[in-house]
Amino acid sequence: MDEERIKFKLKLASAFISEGKNLHAVQIYKNLIEETGKEEIYFQLAELYEDMGFIDSGKNILSDLVGLKSDSNEVTLYFGQYLLRNSRWIEAIEVLSGIVDSTPAALFLIAYSYMMLNEFELAKEYFSNFIISDEKNELKQEANLYLAKVEYELHNYNSALNYATNAQYLYSDFWELNLILAKVYYSLDMFTHAVNPIQKALKLNSKDASVQEFAGKIFYQLQDFKKAEKFFSEFIELSSEVSAEIYTLLAKSFVKQRKIDEANYSLNWHCRLTLLINPQ
Repeated sequence: MDEERIKFKLKLASAFISEGKNLHAVQIYKNLIEETGKEEIYFQLAELYEDMGFIDSGKNILSDLVGLKSDSNEVTLYFGQYLLRNSRWIEAIEVLSGIVDSTPAALFLIAYSYMMLNEFELAKEYFSNFIISDEKNELKQEANLYLAKVEYELHNYNSALNYATNAQYLYSDFWELNLILAKVYYSLDMFTHAVNPIQKALKLNSKDASVQEFAGKIFYQLQDFKKAEKFFSEFIELSSEVSAEIYTLLAKSFVKQRKIDEANYSLNWHCRLTLLINPQ
């Protein structure tokens, strides 16, 4: 099939997609794959399936392509990225493991998958190997961001602080990095240092429950009980799961402000949670 004919059919498929006639576009892509075998058309069909919510169909198309192009790291990397986008963490690790020696980006994606599986030691290993393998890669600072998160989860707070500080070069205005910094400072009992990053996180993403939770904890430790009350209350409104610890801290914040009725109300919730957790 000549290039002009291919371009015409691709434009026709795009027109069908814009009109909501996705199945017509699928048929065109399938015919083009049979006639040309072009990698780009496999990718387009997989993405269309993904947009339609047919994740396994897209996965099968890309799996077929990898079978045909087993020597193409680009195809394997694309397949791994597709799996990651759709939270297929274990499958992504399996697919990408075969190209880690030749494709540093695969190390990064495997590390991210392990992090999402809460396999923090493995995530740390792969992120670290990624940075060593390609120090000039544009993903290096993002790797530092995730290493800060991983080290925090592993309770390696000084190391987490080091990685978070490095990531500030690119992510100083990213709410999650500021939250990580605030959590690390809080864990190191450096409550005053935690104020600036938690305030930035609040400014950038006040609707995140974790941001409100740690804002409450930080200001409670600084004995600013009015602010602690505000942020704990916001956290409770945003979160579907609230620990007994938060109700206790909120009650103590009320007590410090001599709001006894509010403290009793909060403690009642604490007692209810305790009974639910330990019914005996």
